[in-house]
Amino acid sequence: MSRFTTEHPMSSKPVPLSPRGQRIFRWALIPAGIFAIYVGCFVWRFDIFSAPVRDNEHGWLGPRIRGDSHSVDIGEVYYYEGTDFSLYDRYSPLCALWLTLQGL
Repeated sequence: MSRFTTEHPMSSKPVPLSPRGQRIFRWALIPAGIFAIYVGCFVWRFDIFSAPVRDNEHGWLGPRIRGDSHSVDIGEVYYYEGTDFSLYDRYSPLCALWLTLQGL
């Protein structure tokens, strides 16, 4: 049995994928793997269970960066006093998604 098999809906016998289907499956794994690494790096770098971070000029930024000394707790949110916004720029799609999930 090939490792690239699929269950036919009307049969309990596995049906092997065609060579074209195998190629599509392999090429689909590349962007899925890259996206999984991107999300993993976001979770590794940011404290996703923290309060949101805000800056007066840039607005809501996203979650607090782990180990960052530039984020100051001002109550229910953090205020970012730093000048380097590169991490928030690099992960802006996931920061925007995180802010949406937070209701901001």
